[in-house]
Amino acid sequence: MPDPSKLTTASGQLGPKCAGCDCALIFAEALVIDDRYHCHACYESISGSSSSSEPKEVGGLRLE
Repeated sequence: MPDPSKLTTASGQLGPKCAGCDCALIFAEALVIDDRYHCHACYESISGSSSSSEPKEVGGLRLE
């Protein structure tokens, strides 16, 4: 159970605050390191991880 003092409703839903930058998150987007919730940017900077694939162009339907 998360600490109630570290929860917020600033994003319109109940969720944690990022332990790194204190921004409001929802539980679906929060990433956990050692029982602390982090946003994607803070998670990448702490863990040193990055995307394992590069985006690719897909032919066909174009939305312009």
